[in-house]
Amino acid sequence: MIDFLKKYSLPIGLKRSIKKSKTKRYSSGYADARNILLFFTSEGNQKIALVKGLQNKMVKDGKNVKCIYLLLSEEDKPDVHMDEGMERITIDDFSLFGEIQKPLVKKLLNEEFDYLMHVDMKSNVYSDLIMSKCKAKCRIGKYFEDHNDQYDIMVSIPNDKKINFLLDQIYHYTKAL
Repeated sequence: MIDFLKKYSLPIGLKRSIKKSKTKRYSSGYADARNILLFFTSEGNQKIALVKGLQNKMVKDGKNVKCIYLLLSEEDKPDVHMDEGMERITIDDFSLFGEIQKPLVKKLLNEEFDYLMHVDMKSNVYSDLIMSKCKAKCRIGKYFEDHNDQYDIMVSIPNDKKINFLLDQIYHYTKAL
């Protein structure tokens, strides 16, 4: 019953969240950026390893990089210690209208990051809620039609490319800022 209710109430919560967002959004140069938040939907160990690779590149560039991942199903749960240093959020951590109930994730989303990078090939209502609630100055991700309100920079990639191509493109274009 709750899943049925969430199906119809989460989009309403998303619209409210986008409308209520008062965060002043602008992009600073990558060289000046200090704090970056990476957000993605878990698809198992391989994707987590790829995101950690991007995180390590940015740490070598002198950035403070934190990660949040969304776990939609138990099959996508990473192996033990694979997600060390990353914060996990599940669909159970969202209220009926999309409010985030997990205190650590709430705290992270209220920090003022220079960049929020959504590194997923697909979007869903839960990732849209995270994007709308984050206080990041600049939101970056893959191009999704009708998502102009959630992103400041969108990277368009061909449909036949994989997640590693998206990660490379996001890093390339962000570094060029």
